[in-house]
Amino acid sequence: MNTTERRVPAIIAAIATLILVPMPLGASPSPYSSKVQVEWTTGLIRAEVGLDLGVAGIRLPSGRSEAELQLGLAVPDLVKDAILEVGLDSYRSVGESIEDGTLDPSLFEDFLEAGKRTSSSLSRDLGRLEVSYEWRLADLASLYVRHSVPIDLPVPERYAPTRAYSGIVVYAQGEHSVRGEHLSGNLRACIFPRLYDSSMKAILERNLMDPVALRAWGAVAYAASLDDPVIESRAGGNPLRIIATEIFGSRRTDPVISIEDALRILGSPENRDLARHGKVVFVIDMP
Repeated sequence: MNTTERRVPAIIAAIATLILVPMPLGASPSPYSSKVQVEWTTGLIRAEVGLDLGVAGIRLPSGRSEAELQLGLAVPDLVKDAILEVGLDSYRSVGESIEDGTLDPSLFEDFLEAGKRTSSSLSRDLGRLEVSYEWRLADLASLYVRHSVPIDLPVPERYAPTRAYSGIVVYAQGEHSVRGEHLSGNLRACIFPRLYDSSMKAILERNLMDPVALRAWGAVAYAASLDDPVIESRAGGNPLRIIATEIFGSRRTDPVISIEDALRILGSPENRDLARHGKVVFVIDMP
C-alpha cells in the first residue's frame, strides 16, 4: 500500500468526525466589560466594570443584588491583565515579578479581591449594571516590602552647602539622554523608581526607605506639572527643586541628577530623611 492509500482512511475518519460533531459557530458574547486606568498622580488604579443584564439572564428589580454579586466576583479576572502590566521597577512589570518568583501569586490575588467599590448604578436603559472600583498603588507596593529597617544613606565625604528642606522635587519632563545608551526618551512612572547621582550611586531606592512610609504612600509621588497640588501635599511648601540630567533603566524609570544636587540631599541628615521617608515628587510627562 502506497503513502496515499494509507492516508485515505485517516482523511475519511476526520471528515466523519466533523460531520458527527458540529463545530461551534462562535463563542457566546461575554456579559462583562472593563476599563482600567492607572492614575500615578492620585496613586490609584481605577476600574469601570459593567455587566450586560440581558446577556447574563438577569431581570430587574429582583436581580439587582444578584447582578452586583456576580459582577463583584468577576472583577479580579476583569482587571488582572491590566494590573499585571503596571511597571514595578526599572526592568520589570508586576507580571514579570510574579513569573520570576519575587511576588507570591496568592498575595496578588488577595490584592485584586480587596478592591474598594466606589459606586454602583444602572444605565439609563436599565440594561447594564455599571460599577467603579479602586485600588491604592501603595497597597500594591506593600506586597514587595520585606525589610524592617532601611539601609542608611552614606554621609558624603565632600562638603556642599545645603539647608533643610520640606521635600524633594525632581523635574524630569521632556526627553532626556538614556544613561548607557545612544538614545533619548521620557521618564516613565513605576512603583519602585530609583534616583541616582551621575556616578550612579543610589540616593533613593526601596531598601534605603522606611518600610512604614513605603506601605503608607509608596516610594515617590508623581506630578504632571510644577503647580500640581500633589507637590505641596507630598513635598511640603519649601522643597528642594532639582532638574534631572539623564534617565536610566530599560523601562526608563529612574532619573539621574548631578553630584552637586545629590550632595544637597546627602549633606544634611534632615534631607537624607526626606528621601528615606519618600517625601519626593517626580514631575513627568503623563501619557
